[in-house]
Amino acid sequence: MYETILELYKTDYFRFLLTLVLSFLTGFEMREYKRTLENATFIGTVRTFTFIGILGYILYIVDPTYRLYLAGLGILAMLFGLFYYHKLQGDQKGIISLLVALLVYTYAPIIMTQPLWFTALIFVSIIFVVNAKSQVQSLMEAVDNTELITFAKLVLLSVVIWPLLPTTPISSWIPMSLSKVWMAVVVVSGISYIGYLLQRYFYREKGFLINGILGGVYSSTATTVVLSRHSKVVQTDEYTFASAIVLATGMMHLRLIVIIGFLNISLFQSLLLPLGALGAIALLGGFFLSRLKKEGDSVAAEYNPMNVNPLEIGVALVFGVMFVVMSMVTHYFINDYGISGLNFLALIIGFTDIDPFILSLINGAYPIDKDEVILAILLAIASNHLFKGFSAFFLASRKVGWMSLGALAALSLMTFGIAFSL
Repeated sequence: MYETILELYKTDYFRFLLTLVLSFLTGFEMREYKRTLENATFIGTVRTFTFIGILGYILYIVDPTYRLYLAGLGILAMLFGLFYYHKLQGDQKGIISLLVALLVYTYAPIIMTQPLWFTALIFVSIIFVVNAKSQVQSLMEAVDNTELITFAKLVLLSVVIWPLLPTTPISSWIPMSLSKVWMAVVVVSGISYIGYLLQRYFYREKGFLINGILGGVYSSTATTVVLSRHSKVVQTDEYTFASAIVLATGMMHLRLIVIIGFLNISLFQSLLLPLGALGAIALLGGFFLSRLKKEGDSVAAEYNPMNVNPLEIGVALVFGVMFVVMSMVTHYFINDYGISGLNFLALIIGFTDIDPFILSLINGAYPIDKDEVILAILLAIASNHLFKGFSAFFLASRKVGWMSLGALAALSLMTFGIAFSL
C-alpha cells in the first residue's frame, strides 16, 4: 500500500491534487484560527490560500528556470506588503496570515522535489504551530527567559564546539578525547534537563509521587535528600515520602540505561536486562508503598529538588571537570591496583555522584574487558543505593527513614547479587 502511494506521489496528477488539498486545508485552518481572534484582518479566505497554492504549482512547472516562480513570489511579496501597510493603519501588527500564505506558495516545489514524509512534516508543522497559540503563550509566560537563553547557549556551544574538538585521547592519564567528554556532558545534562522542565513547569503541583519519579530523571540522590528533609518537617503520610524516594531510585536505573545507550551500544545491550529489571522492581516497590497510604492522609505538593538548571554553563563545566578528574582517578586505580582497585573505587564512588564514574568507564580506553566494566558499574550503583538509604535514615522522619533504608538496602543486595552472578 505504501509503495503504491509513493508511486502515485511521483505522478503530476497526484502532485497537483496534493498541492490543492494541502492549500485548501491550510486555508481552512487559518479560517478557524481567525475565528478565535477579535476583529482580525486576514489576507483572503480558504479560496485565497487554495489559489496561492495552485499559482505556485503552475509557475513552478511551466518554467524550468524558475524565473516565473520567483517573479510570482515577488509579486505576492509586494501585494502582502501593501496589505500589511493597510493593517498597520488599523493598528494591527500580526503577520501570521502573510507568513502562512507564503508557506502555501512553497507547497509546489516541496512536493515536486522532496520525499512524501518531508511534505507531510511541513504541513503538520504549519497546522500545529497555527493551533498552538494559547499553549505557546502559556509556556512563554511560565518559563523563565533566562532558562531559554541558557538552553540556547548550550545548543549553540554544542553545535559549534563539538565538531571542532579533537577525537584523540587527551593524555596517557586521561584515556578519552575531549569530543567524548563534551558529548557525555551534553547527553547527561540534556536528560537531566528533561526531568527539570517536567517537574518545574508541568507537574509542579501533582504531588510527591510524580515529583519523585521526575526527580529520579534529574538526580535520585538530590531527590532523596530533599524528600527526606521534607518528611521530617511535614511528619505525615510517611508511605508517600518513602514510596517517592524508592520511585526516584527506580527512575535512576532507566536514566542510566538511556545514557549508556547514547554512548556505548555494546554496554547498553549487556546492561539493559539487569538495569531494566532492577528499575522495574524499584518502581513496583515504590508503587506498593504508595498503596499503603492511610485514608485521610494528605501532603502538600509544594516541592522542588531541582533548584539549579542542569544546562547552565557553569553546572555543565563543573560536571565536565568532574568527569575528567574521575577518569584520571579510575586510570590510576586500574594501573596501580588492577581490577580489585577498580572495584574498591566503585564501592567508594557510590557514596558520591556516580554519573562521572560511570561515564568514565563507558568512554575511557582502559586495559579492562567489558565484563569488568559491567561489574564496576553495578557495584557503584549498589553502593549508591546504600548511600541513599542511609541518607534517608539519618535525614528523614523515623518511619520514612526505616522504610527507605529497608527498601534501598534490599535493592542494593539484589544489585550486588546480579553484579557477581554475571
